[in-house]
Amino acid sequence: MTGIAKGLTEEDLRKVEGYCRDELSTYMLYEALASEESGELSEKLRQAAEQERGHYLFWRSLLGRDCSASPPGRAFRALYKVFGPVFTLQALERREASAASEYRRFLSRAPQELRPKLESIIADEEGHESEFIRGLNDVRVQYLGFVALGMADAITELVGVYAGFLGATTRTLIVGLAGLLVGFSAAISMAAAAFLQSRQEGSVRPGLSAAATGLSYFVTALLLGIPYLLLSSTAAALVASLMIGVVILAAFHFYSATVNGTSFARELAVGLLILLGATAAGLLFGYVIGRAFHLSSLFAGSLELLA
Repeated sequence: MTGIAKGLTEEDLRKVEGYCRDELSTYMLYEALASEESGELSEKLRQAAEQERGHYLFWRSLLGRDCSASPPGRAFRALYKVFGPVFTLQALERREASAASEYRRFLSRAPQELRPKLESIIADEEGHESEFIRGLNDVRVQYLGFVALGMADAITELVGVYAGFLGATTRTLIVGLAGLLVGFSAAISMAAAAFLQSRQEGSVRPGLSAAATGLSYFVTALLLGIPYLLLSSTAAALVASLMIGVVILAAFHFYSATVNGTSFARELAVGLLILLGATAAGLLFGYVIGRAFHLSSLFAGSLELLA
């Protein structure tokens, strides 16, 4: 134990070791990101890496021994190439903000001679990722935005569509096929809208924007419809489809909240309310229409003719 750390308890030293590992891990992350980029962004990332290295050295000196962390592997580098610097740096900013909050709690217990350096580290953690993100134009975010648009629209629209058909007939195969037909038509419509929008904006290629939106919409429709195609129980198919919808919705809102710097929990809660509301409305409307026009017997007769 170093002389300056003698005023710290065993619990404090365990926290210091955790801080040391976190800062070393962040330092290696920034070094890995810098190697993936070039030019000004690469230089800024290396500067951030050196800043994090300074933090790591501070905690290591306080601990009195070295700490260890695993460097980012190939999976991290592959994900970075897909999601790009904006998403990754925003995720790191959230991590750094959490670290700054933890350091503030530690500051109140730290010896007086440590506090100036700790306050400097806290200021570093709260600031530097925003400097990178400000003005950073990442085309991957724009195309992933079209993918997210297709996914989000498909969930909010098609969950209600599937539920509506389920309210009209208890034959899950009919529900699944009808939902896929609606989903295919809607995917083409969404792709056309994305094409026209991107032509007006001129910031991305219209063809890629249309393909990203349309494919993501139809793939989401297919995923939501698979339970109806495979299961004969209406309750099981509805629950399974809703669970798939929740997973896709969570992925979309996690991406959106990370890129935009908003609350993931709040955005997901709103999305889930919309999802459940669309399901309930679809079931109710489908039930009313089914009863009014005797769709169950109509579908049953149609199937007998096909057989």
